[in-house]
Amino acid sequence: MELHPRVKPHLSEIERIMQDELGKEEPRIYGMLAPFLKRGGKRIRPALCLLSCGAVGGKYEDVLQPAAIIELFHNFTLVHDDIEDDSQFRRGEPTLHVSYGIPIALNSGDALYTLLWNKLVSLRLPPSRLVKLEQLYAASFKRVVDGQGLELAWIKEGRFDVSEEDYLAMIYGKTSALMGLSCEAGAMIAGGGKRLRSALRDYGEKIGAAFQIQDDVLNLTGDFEKYKKEIGGDITEGKRTFMVVHCLARAGEKDKQRLTAILSSHSKEKADIDEAVGILKASGSIDYARKKAEKLVKDAKKRIGSLKDGDDKTNLLAIADYVVNREA
Repeated sequence: MELHPRVKPHLSEIERIMQDELGKEEPRIYGMLAPFLKRGGKRIRPALCLLSCGAVGGKYEDVLQPAAIIELFHNFTLVHDDIEDDSQFRRGEPTLHVSYGIPIALNSGDALYTLLWNKLVSLRLPPSRLVKLEQLYAASFKRVVDGQGLELAWIKEGRFDVSEEDYLAMIYGKTSALMGLSCEAGAMIAGGGKRLRSALRDYGEKIGAAFQIQDDVLNLTGDFEKYKKEIGGDITEGKRTFMVVHCLARAGEKDKQRLTAILSSHSKEKADIDEAVGILKASGSIDYARKKAEKLVKDAKKRIGSLKDGDDKTNLLAIADYVVNREA
């Protein structure tokens, strides 16, 4: 993902802010988080915050701290998600709970969550604007947790009667809410009006949904050297992905029963994972998912059509395209 050169130094400054904050804390509690963040990542959320701010006439410098807070929250969710999913790799390296054990990894996530809230309530903004921003962050954070909780509940309850609408409602919380927040917060701090804030938030949520669907596809068809997470992990975890939902609604009874059995078994056997992927491919579900992601991106780009032309709008459009074309 190539951004305009004007944006990159500010993303580097956001990295510095996050590392500086962690460096001030007790290393026995926060010490593993700094290298975790240094593993990198796409940094789409802070980029969206910067670009949305710029697109409505604001200055990047005004959203460095708010963008860093969003990225810290995102990384907090990654630590906890890896525990919940028993994921073995994150960005090509062992997950924190694999390296340090569940208790330490769990507490490090809690510590990061506490740190980012301390930063949020300490932002130097007029009190009335700060309260509105805090309310926006709190509502978005809740949607993320609720979305994750809904997905976990489906697995715990053994539910497979999940519709496309159910799945989209889940990812609009789990993944989309934070991307929408990034866009709306950037526009709000820049002084953008309600119409522009709403358009940018909707753009962010749509590309967030497309991002998650593409991530589901990559989990089954990607290259580990590029994807940096275990291929087929969603099958082992029994996730009700967009592809699974589509397949179970359309496949023959034999394939549906076999796919359900594999997902319910949480098998790590390559043969079982390959069989499940084969069923999803045969049903056309992987191609269907790709097309859905492309449609979401197309709709997202329309939502920001009224933005003033310039580098910021061009980069927002480029990020939307990247979401469905990425391999990692």
